[in-house]
Parts: sequence; structure tokens; C-alpha cells
Amino acid sequence: MRRAWIIPVCLCLQIAACTKKKPAETPATSSEGAAPIPQDTIHAKFPLSAQATGEIRNAWQPTPREQAQLKVFEAEATEYAALKNQLDKGKALFQLHCATCHGTEGRSGGPAADSLPVAPTNFHEWPIKFGMKPAELALTITTGRNEGVMPPFGAVLKKDELWSVVWLVASWMEARPNKP
Repeated sequence: MRRAWIIPVCLCLQIAACTKKKPAETPATSSEGAAPIPQDTIHAKFPLSAQATGEIRNAWQPTPREQAQLKVFEAEATEYAALKNQLDKGKALFQLHCATCHGTEGRSGGPAADSLPVAPTNFHEWPIKFGMKPAELALTITTGRNEGVMPPFGAVLKKDELWSVVWLVASWMEARPNKP
């Protein structure tokens, strides 16, 4: 009899969680892409210093550990450069691991994108917060970003799989009309 209050409270909490209103669509999450993307809504908690035209950097500076990892990835980039010609493998891996958030073509807006506190990067247009070099992309994929919003895939992907995804994302950024 004393615990009879637990079930109604749990039901109320579940109903409240399931009926939470979605925030109004902002230009940063708009799938139409007609409106310009305001800088301050692209990446929460990370003020951007570049316009959404494909410029590279913002305020991120690699830690000493990340700098050491970047050196390793720079050496691996030449070792796995042959995978640049095998983008189909990268696309299949991107669909499996990344498309849920980044969308099937890497333009953000995947099925889980609206539920995240930080908009997943649109690799075709937005500033790339953690760098556009292949080693920097590999570091981002391996370690994850944004306080765990993007999970690390270092333990999930083998080296050749990692570099297949890196070269795919790099090809999208290379094809930008306003690349730096």
C-alpha cells in the first residue's frame, strides 16, 4: 500500500518525456537550406570565428595529447592514401555509423539530429570546428567531440575503415564551392 504512489508518478514522468514539444525549426536545422545559418546556432557552446562558407577554424586548440595523436594520424594518412579511390567502402561505413546524425550525404539532418543538443556538422557547407586535414578528421572520428555528443569510434572502426570514412568526408569538403 505504501508503494502505490510509484506507478502513477512513473507514468506521469514517462508521459511528460514522450510529449515534450520539439523546438521550433531554426535555420540551422532546416532541411530546405534556404535561409542562411546563423553562426551562434551551428555548434552550441563553441563560438565560431568563421562564416558558414567552409572556412576552417574556430577557437579549438589541440591538447598535447591530441597533438601527439595528430602526428600519428599524419603518418597513417600516407599509408592509407590508396583508400581515397575506394569511396564506396567509406559510404557504406558512413551509412552504418554516421548517417543517423550527419544524414546520408553528410549534410546534417539525420533522423537523430533533432534530438541532439549540438547540430551534427554539415560537411558540405559549415565551418569544420576541429580541422579539415585528414589527420584532424581521423582524430575527430576516433575520439568523438562535443562532450560526448559525438561518440568516439576508435574502438569501433578498424584502421582501414577509419581512413575510408576520413577520405569520404575529405572528398566532400574538397568539393565545397567556397573552400579555403
